[in-house]
Amino acid sequence: MNRNFKVLVAGRDKQELNALERILSEKTDYSINLSLASNGHFDPLHDIHPLPDLLILCLSDAWKEELQELSERSSSNRPPVIVIANADDETQAMRQAMRAGARDLFTRPVNTDQIVDAINHVSQEKFTQGSSNGPVLTAVVNAKGGSGATLLAANLAHVLAKEGQQKVALIDMDLQFGTLGLYLDIHPSMGIVEVLEYSHELDAVALRAYMTEHESGVYMLAATQNSVVLPREIDLDKLSNLINTLQTSFDHIIVDLPRQIDAVTTTILERANNVVITTQQSLTHLRDTIRLKSILKDELGISNKRLMIVVNRYDSNDAITLSDINKMLQDCSISLVPNDYKRVTENINLGIPLYKQSRHSAITKAIVKLASRLSNSDITADKGGVFTRMFGRFQKDRRLDA
Repeated sequence: MNRNFKVLVAGRDKQELNALERILSEKTDYSINLSLASNGHFDPLHDIHPLPDLLILCLSDAWKEELQELSERSSSNRPPVIVIANADDETQAMRQAMRAGARDLFTRPVNTDQIVDAINHVSQEKFTQGSSNGPVLTAVVNAKGGSGATLLAANLAHVLAKEGQQKVALIDMDLQFGTLGLYLDIHPSMGIVEVLEYSHELDAVALRAYMTEHESGVYMLAATQNSVVLPREIDLDKLSNLINTLQTSFDHIIVDLPRQIDAVTTTILERANNVVITTQQSLTHLRDTIRLKSILKDELGISNKRLMIVVNRYDSNDAITLSDINKMLQDCSISLVPNDYKRVTENINLGIPLYKQSRHSAITKAIVKLASRLSNSDITADKGGVFTRMFGRFQKDRRLDA
């Protein structure tokens, strides 16, 4: 708990605000302030300077106007939001609340313990992201199906463990059609369903017993082949507990996400230090990239600093040039992974990571370079060799030049 974390509780019902202030002050050590809207403004942050670290918005009968005003603020001018709504308004309010930057939505009568957990979650996210020495969580997601996110996630994990000398966890959150294990020839006997069921009881040692270890030292967690899991069946509190436990045991957690925005993927994305959008060099891919980037920034509040675009199967002779890509994906960090169909096919069919089968290839060097950037460390394809000198200077670059 930290008094430096400032929470603003805003709404139009003075009695509700006072009750929340009293309970939150008793159960947390955060700085709790109130904002009673008694004027004609619907924006709950009107005349609030500086902005709080978290806004708890108690919706009134004018909830549509309140959320609309909030959603019109840029993500940089809007803190994370927890929304409290009437049960009758929940379905309609949910989508608009997400656009307004809501991390959670609770219905009246509220369970204050759940609200406290949600506040703790946002606070932990703020202070974890502010630390460069803590564990790194990287989420990898396709802009368009088949762009190469799974290839990237598996091979980044392998490089980080093998050459980065890091303790790496690799999580497949595509709970229905995940294929992450194929890239490392891993076939889990126990899966994420079992882990989530006991997540509140598992410590770091017990958790590893449920994970499958690769020869490189990567520990993988995925749904088993015969399990069928729907996102709505995942308990988000248990998922948060799992992330917390992973962060106590691993230096880097890489999560391969399905191409969808729901409560499960949002839970991962909000806590990620890095969000890697994998795309390809076509107009349809790039248009989907722009759309996904917009959702992540405007609706989930993920800043450009945390976003990275990876153009997979890049070909310098393609009609769409790197300059074109930079113009379309403005203000984003862009990395290139060259096209190498033969080696990628071998990776999938044989389960042999790219670094192991061809560490000196252009595609492997690109992935090693990307791993260095994501972990803010100097990882090399040849320890102490030419690769260190050649690519070390790129470690702090956030954008590739044409």
